[in-house]
Amino acid sequence: MIEYNMVARGIVAFVAFACLSAAPVHADAIADFYKDKTITLVSAGEAGGAHGTYAQLLAQHFRRHVPGNPNIVIQHMAGAGGNLAPNYLHNVAPKDGTVIGHPLQDLIFNARIGIAAVKYDASKVHYLGGADVTRTTVSVWRASGIHTLDDARRREVLMGASGRSGQTYIIPVTLNAVLGTRFKPVVGYGGINLINLAMERGEIHGQAASWPTITATKREWVDKNLIANLVTVAMERQPELPDVPALAELVTSDDDVTLIRLLAGPAALGRAWIAFGDIPKDRLAALREAYAKTVADPAFLEDTRKRNLPVNPVAWQVQQKLAQQILATPDATVARLKTILGL
Repeated sequence: MIEYNMVARGIVAFVAFACLSAAPVHADAIADFYKDKTITLVSAGEAGGAHGTYAQLLAQHFRRHVPGNPNIVIQHMAGAGGNLAPNYLHNVAPKDGTVIGHPLQDLIFNARIGIAAVKYDASKVHYLGGADVTRTTVSVWRASGIHTLDDARRREVLMGASGRSGQTYIIPVTLNAVLGTRFKPVVGYGGINLINLAMERGEIHGQAASWPTITATKREWVDKNLIANLVTVAMERQPELPDVPALAELVTSDDDVTLIRLLAGPAALGRAWIAFGDIPKDRLAALREAYAKTVADPAFLEDTRKRNLPVNPVAWQVQQKLAQQILATPDATVARLKTILGL
């Protein structure tokens, strides 16, 4: 069972964790390695979305905290429901600390449930830390006439989806099985920006997306009350949406609760940076320390404030433990979800 209160404890303890590392950092050796080198950050999100904006801002400040002050370049690699980037990191990229990743939150989840697009070994993921907790919220365009879950049980609701292996597809289909809703994913949108545009045009009714993504990229939707938020896919309510129920509140059976824990688990793995494979331990420790310093850096925090991007850091130790717990989800729960999804 995944203990979600550990996320809160991890955030509170972040400052203490930031000073810890898996191995002692030999600053001179690290600086010598990274001096005049370039670190490539492979992002699974689009350049214009919230995920891409986090990547850009973090990269701008991260380099100052890495011994040797290497250059940082971002390579956007969206596709395959977020799996294209980790596939590249696992199978192609060097494992020497010069290529790191900014995956979507489903990295471990997709591997555990056996998504066909996964071509990586999730047990070889090393978390560096996360900048926020990205709970998924199901939101619909108010002009569609769908304002509540009861409306979604009575009417077919068209939901934008990028592919069958991401939250935009998995969440609506699972809600149909658990809550009796009539969400119909429309697959093929090339990312969250195109899904947003389709909602505004009336092509679809809604989407499943992280609430911080909506507030960061479509603040006018919130300010003008253009969307209705039906449910937050989590064990607890989204703090900024106190009137929107958490999915855990709407189920009663033990099997459903266990399933919801699996769905909700990846939230604390959102906005994370990772390394893959047999990276040298001293470089991994240095990268983790640099990330912790970056998300506490006043200059970084000021930049995120200007862009209305929330920062709720999650220590790498918390993320690593959560990833292990997701991978240990009971086979029966995974089998049930795969049946729901038609895998």
